[in-house]
Amino acid sequence: MKKLLYSLCILLAIGLVSKPAQAQSSIDFGIRGGLNFANLNDTDLDTDSRTGFMVGVYANYLIPNSPVSIQPEVLYTQKGFEYGDATAKLGYIEIPVLAKFDWVMDGNITPHVYFGPYIGFNVSAEAEGPQGDVDVDIEDTVNTTDFGVIVGAGVDVNRFNVGVRYGAGLTEVADNIDGKNGVLSIVAGVSF
Repeated sequence: MKKLLYSLCILLAIGLVSKPAQAQSSIDFGIRGGLNFANLNDTDLDTDSRTGFMVGVYANYLIPNSPVSIQPEVLYTQKGFEYGDATAKLGYIEIPVLAKFDWVMDGNITPHVYFGPYIGFNVSAEAEGPQGDVDVDIEDTVNTTDFGVIVGAGVDVNRFNVGVRYGAGLTEVADNIDGKNGVLSIVAGVSF
């Protein structure tokens, strides 16, 4: 898995470096970050949300003569939940592939909506006690992959973008936990 992640980072870096040579291209690259509010869906457990962050890079491939583009991303995203006095802290490398639909308007403002699937690879999993002083490694119990869908909306203002998205997991977080990841994110980014 580390080789796969390393290869993806190299490909994105090459794309970012080679962008100036493709000035007439319909490909944009950018960075994105945001605030996550994560919890469990489809569970009987009485859980509360956990706040985390997400950060990563994206590419936006515009389909010629169309308001549609394909936007693959590579993100580090924090998920998890609070249950009683404990907090489950889950970290994933997530790769969404989104179909983005722009409303072209006069001026520099472009609203958009997007949706698509994602795959996430768990890179960290720990449980923290009520005082934050007891950390327990739970990587052996958490599933290594997470599949799901993302829906979102936002606005591009020149090179900057802001928006909100929701990621709904379609697979169980762990074999012994009845529940799937659910993450509401407030995001912002900049294109190069």
